[in-house]
Amino acid sequence: MRVYALAMLLIVPPCLAAQGKPPSIADLESLARADSNDPAAHYNLATALNKAKRYRDAEQSLRTAVMIDPQHAPALMLLAKVNETLHPGSIAFVSFDRRRIMFMRRDPNANENTFLRRRAFLIDPLVEIGSPNRDWLPSAWRGTLGLGLHHYDRQQWKEAIAAFQTVIDKTTRPNDSTKVPPAALWLRARTALKIGDYDGAIRHLQWLLMLRMQDSTAERVWNPFAGEELRYILAYVHQQAGRWDEAIQRYQALIEENLALDAAHTHMAEIYEAQDRWPEAVEERLRAIHVNPDGASVVFNLGSTLTSAGRYAEAEPVLERYAAGYPREARTFYFLGVTRMGLGKPAPAREALTQFLSLAPSRYEGQIADAKQRLAALGP
Repeated sequence: MRVYALAMLLIVPPCLAAQGKPPSIADLESLARADSNDPAAHYNLATALNKAKRYRDAEQSLRTAVMIDPQHAPALMLLAKVNETLHPGSIAFVSFDRRRIMFMRRDPNANENTFLRRRAFLIDPLVEIGSPNRDWLPSAWRGTLGLGLHHYDRQQWKEAIAAFQTVIDKTTRPNDSTKVPPAALWLRARTALKIGDYDGAIRHLQWLLMLRMQDSTAERVWNPFAGEELRYILAYVHQQAGRWDEAIQRYQALIEENLALDAAHTHMAEIYEAQDRWPEAVEERLRAIHVNPDGASVVFNLGSTLTSAGRYAEAEPVLERYAAGYPREARTFYFLGVTRMGLGKPAPAREALTQFLSLAPSRYEGQIADAKQRLAALGP
């Protein structure tokens, strides 16, 4: 039987989806109660709560999502944002001279928020929470870029691209492409990705990287990423485009410069899995653990890859270890059931698959059907 991958998707009640109506908080609360072990359900509820300025409730839903799945990048990113809203910090006196008193905002959760944002970025460098920030738009082009963001918010991609491209065209001079506002390049690349235009996205990201390398002092109006981060984004975009050889080369170059980048090993493992290159995929999972031995997600990733590779004897203890720490993560028990079937352990396999069915979110329709078939094959 095929081993199913389990992805995180947006949940919309079928009746509301048919009506084209966005779900209410009450609808999302009902979904989160019904699928209490679904991190996506808790994240979707948190998004609505945050929009309604119910920040404490949003925080609780986000922490539940991350407790179930520590790899849920949108939940990690939104949790950092909600934390900053809930705990803006105090104003502390810093210094005084003859002309001015200087103050600084002290954020008591700065370390956690930095970790959350960094982790979300490494898992998915394109993760996006809400509308892009308008505060960093250069004043000279705020009108046109703001118009582009207006269309972007409404998913009017053609019109958004036209606005962003207008700024790029008007600021590109003969033999000098360094005057283009970085914000225009970033937004143009993001919009290209929305319509699957990977060539356009890569071209504008490369341009943005060139500006960043030429302006390492960050004195430009806006350029949010360090050079290493932009290179990481480019590797990830190549991966999403299916340009796997190029993506692997870029990830490897980043690893050579930063051995702590466990996420690069993770993404390389994903590429090898897509190519059924299981020995290489397992090796990259092991390297990710070596770089980040305290990371929970790297343990789950190794276990699922070992199962998919048919290396059941190695997979079982890894998955058992993860299940002990994250007992609400249904996927672990699915892979454990498959693994134990492969090892010829019918009773433990039945136990794991039964646990999966008791935890599995309703949207895991294919995986639920597969687990039921496996249980039937195991017999009473």
